[in-house]
Amino acid sequence: MREINAYYDEKVYSLKDDLKISPDDIMKKGTLVRLYVESTPSLLKIKVYPANESRENSTGKLAAYLINEDVKKKKYEFEDVNAWVESKFILADPKNKKTKK
Repeated sequence: MREINAYYDEKVYSLKDDLKISPDDIMKKGTLVRLYVESTPSLLKIKVYPANESRENSTGKLAAYLINEDVKKKKYEFEDVNAWVESKFILADPKNKKTKK
């Protein structure tokens, strides 16, 4: 995961669709975010945080997850994760790093 997160660390993405975090917390389509990937024995998770904040000072919000048993895969390659990321996010212009309100 370390290498995968290093790849995504400086990239800014735009949400392809609204992301419902809770009934009162929705990130709108087009919001600029940064992301990181977490892995547990049973889940692979993509978390996002506002593009204008640092990961250390922001609370990551769960954007998507895969249950390992559902995909019958114990090890994910970079290509697997990148295809998943591209299905949910659009790589944004690196010059525009402000989060839409």
